[in-house]
Amino acid sequence: MGSRRKSRESALKILYQVDILHEKDIGGLLRENPEARADSDKEDDFTNTLVRGVCDNKTVIDGCLEATLENWDLDRLGFLERSILRMGVFEILFQAVTPDKVAIDEAVELAKKFCDPDSAKLVNGTLDRVMNDKADKRPK
Repeated sequence: MGSRRKSRESALKILYQVDILHEKDIGGLLRENPEARADSDKEDDFTNTLVRGVCDNKTVIDGCLEATLENWDLDRLGFLERSILRMGVFEILFQAVTPDKVAIDEAVELAKKFCDPDSAKLVNGTLDRVMNDKADKRPK
């Protein structure tokens, strides 16, 4: 498994905790969570980038998701699906180094691994729409 994939998995686990526990001390979670302690500094940096990026831009990300999800309310999504979608939107809108299609593929793989089989379809369709509409969604 690639180091970026491991970082995404670690970030997903932390973002899940943040969401389910309404945790505000992101730095504490990153320091204390064994999933955040990666094998290398590069992994650790990418995990931190994803977690902090999603948390720092949550309002924009959630607004984008609410506008993109069809017939779904963001609060109706499962915690894991919501965390995966938030991470995918963050990578598409705020991470120029990650190609959009890679961000989508990685999010779909996370959904396949950690969620219901239908979740991968939801993640793929939603993030594909975000990618196609990102010029309108990108923060000014």
